[in-house]
Amino acid sequence: MEKFTQLSLEQYLHELSSDRPVPGGGSVSAYVASLAMGLSQMVIRIALKRKKKAGASLEEEARETQRRSTLENVLESLEKAKRDAFQIVNLDPEIYEQVMSAWGGDETKMEDALHNSFRLQADLAFLIVMAAEWNVSLDELISGSIKNDLLVSAGLLKGAFHGAYHTAMINVKYMKNTARKEKCEKALEELKVRFQKGKVHAGEPS
Repeated sequence: MEKFTQLSLEQYLHELSSDRPVPGGGSVSAYVASLAMGLSQMVIRIALKRKKKAGASLEEEARETQRRSTLENVLESLEKAKRDAFQIVNLDPEIYEQVMSAWGGDETKMEDALHNSFRLQADLAFLIVMAAEWNVSLDELISGSIKNDLLVSAGLLKGAFHGAYHTAMINVKYMKNTARKEKCEKALEELKVRFQKGKVHAGEPS
């Protein structure tokens, strides 16, 4: 299958706008999540480039060292999450094709295909939850107008989570295995609650 991550933004948008079912909502959610994480990384890198305060006390220097260490740790975590999310831009269309191939055939294969599709988007939702929580921690460590980009990132993550959540849930809807279906619904509900608890960000209403 075509590697959508190798397309330019213009080409990806063209493919998305066509009458083909892929790329679709799951791929777009992963793309948007990746963009949000990349934006947060930009904010961190700009903050780390800023010169340290001249004439700082030992206590202030210690706080600044700790702040920079935390920023570097978040930067590294975001890089891994961003790479994982970006892979889903390609993986989601592949999994979708598997579901379509299994549709109306062997029930076990169909259930497995639906579960794989659910799992991929649930994993994406989890990555987004972590990124949103890191954004909240960044809010306390970033100052100046660059914080506006954190608000943009938070908005993108909100949209990406909404997409991943509902794309995962549509697969659960068609599952016939009651036990598996309930387990998947519970997992998604837990992610939704965690996202809602952790998404509060400066400039956003609680």
